Amino acid sequence: MTNIEREIGNLEARMETVEHELHAIRQDVREIRDALVGLKGGWRTLTLVIGLAATAGALLGKFVPLLAGFRP
Repeated sequence: MTNIEREIGNLEARMETVEHELHAIRQDVREIRDALVGLKGGWRTLTLVIGLAATAGALLGKFVPLLAGFRP
């Protein structure tokens, strides 16, 4: 076996290692992306709930005194 064949074998082994690591990185990035997509929907829901609560609070603050007979 010549020196060149030995180097080629070494490079092939290193390339297989790099390919396996790249595959693992792709899976990790996919998991991170899925987590971020899930968070985006959670933030939208939280924003909607806060907006509805603020609206309900403002309406109650305005109309409860009127219904109770208090005139500002």
